[in-house]
Amino acid sequence: MDKPVQMRPASKVSELALYYLLVGLYFFAFGMQWVLYPSLAAFVLEATPSGVGLAQSALSAPMFCFLLFGGLLAERGKPGLRLAQLHLVFAAATAALALTVANGALSYATLIAYAITVGSCAAFAMPVRDAALNGVLEREAALGRVTPIATAAAMATAVQIGAQIAGILVARSAGAAPAPYIALQALALALTALVSLTLRAPKPQGERHTIATALRDLREGLAYSFKNPVMSPMLISAAYLGVFVIGAFQVLFPLIVRDSYGGTEAEQASRLGILLAAFWGACFISALALSRVKPLRRPGRALVASHLTGAVALFAFAIETPFYWFLGVVVIWGLVAGVAISMSRTIVQSAASPAFLGRVLAVYSMGFMGGAPLGSAMVGFAAHEVGARASALLPATGLGLAALALALVTPLWRYNGETTDNQ
Repeated sequence: MDKPVQMRPASKVSELALYYLLVGLYFFAFGMQWVLYPSLAAFVLEATPSGVGLAQSALSAPMFCFLLFGGLLAERGKPGLRLAQLHLVFAAATAALALTVANGALSYATLIAYAITVGSCAAFAMPVRDAALNGVLEREAALGRVTPIATAAAMATAVQIGAQIAGILVARSAGAAPAPYIALQALALALTALVSLTLRAPKPQGERHTIATALRDLREGLAYSFKNPVMSPMLISAAYLGVFVIGAFQVLFPLIVRDSYGGTEAEQASRLGILLAAFWGACFISALALSRVKPLRRPGRALVASHLTGAVALFAFAIETPFYWFLGVVVIWGLVAGVAISMSRTIVQSAASPAFLGRVLAVYSMGFMGGAPLGSAMVGFAAHEVGARASALLPATGLGLAALALALVTPLWRYNGETTDNQ
């Protein structure tokens, strides 16, 4: 069965390099969306704080609703074709948005419809893209190009963050004329669809890929995740991070820029881009630094400490400061967020049994994405009542109390990085 694959001559461009290109193109477009979408809601439509919060919820809610179904698609569909189809829909929706904005016909309802469409595409595409990496590495190894999974995953993460920062920096120049930049985002997504077709994996075959067996595996994965003494608190942490961190991140940045610092649409979009680039740049630096040092003996303590520091940063959001002081707080928050991301990945991958790892990661992502729409709406409504600055006290308090509870009530503070298979 494998002989034809092994005899295939190696191409000049490896499939793994094309996979990295796929990741880079998508996250370049995703980084642009970090700036363009909230700018349309907050600066162009001048939506109320609660309106901005609900608009951000419309982006993340489909992720929670459809992520598990995306996992099923990853097991049953041919990844190259499925990713191409999903990214073409994503690109078409984005191109339609660009035309709408260019013609001055943008409405809040149109923006919500766009968010639901692209959020649904992302929910199906994410697990398919992530799961495709293993197959790419197997086919590359058959051609004599061996790359360890840990190295490939780390490289994909670096490409992801770097491309996202590039997209943010490009989009911050959109100002009062966002339509051409939204069109550029659509072009990047169309190119992503084209590159997706270079993935050579065949469609999965066999009984293990039926809907019945997939649903059975999902039930077993859920049961394992909630019974595991370390994974259970990690799922709790994913949920409260979605509520208190993602919600605050998505809503507070554009509202504080608009309400505290003002300026023209171009100035506001530029400031928002600077904040997002600074956050993700700091996140990348701390994650890269951790990847180059000896693994921490107590990753749970580093995770809790990063959450507590993030809570302090959110408390600082409530204080009126010059823009560059606020930027400094955002950089600090980004540095500890990089620690949190690295420690979360370390704990989840080391605590889970290898037989359940994929499903555990899916459940963890579900918890994270499930809290995001709730957090965005909550912070948006709070900002409507008490103002953007003061509303930061709500997620700051919630994050601080939740992190303390995680340290005191669960074994995470004492966790030493070993597998905790309780089955």
